[in-house]
Amino acid sequence: KLEFLKFDQESDAKTVFWHSSAHMMGEALEHLYGCKLTIGPPLAGGFYYDSYMGSDALREEDYAPVEAEVTKIIKKKQKFERMVITKEEGIELFADNPFKVEILKTKVADGTRTTVYKCGDLIDLCRGPHLPHTGKVKAFATTRHSATNWLGDTDND
Repeated sequence: KLEFLKFDQESDAKTVFWHSSAHMMGEALEHLYGCKLTIGPPLAGGFYYDSYMGSDALREEDYAPVEAEVTKIIKKKQKFERMVITKEEGIELFADNPFKVEILKTKVADGTRTTVYKCGDLIDLCRGPHLPHTGKVKAFATTRHSATNWLGDTDND
């Protein structure tokens, strides 16, 4: 079902926009740094994407390359494609990402299905919805970053 929302008049419109923007940033982070993406929800005034970079960390000087990569993604007008997969298919699909495997094992019941969205070469666990394609985003800026631990536990990476 396609629904038209007005960004400045409906909170759902902002949520969809920020959510799609988070996926685009996640794709850029994977391209540039080989990050393992964790979660990346929209917020009231924007979005974030927690990602594991091993011993590396994002720095302010990384903002420009991330923005440039997202700009490339925008120009490609990549479609957001919803796919339904089984829990087992998800575990196989995300075998190289222990964070996604953990989410699947703890949040998706055995014998059931879940959804993923594909955008370019990014495939991510996601309920959606999304913009029709990345070209709908006209501007992107990285404004801040922070450090975190998986699930907020200091014993986790």
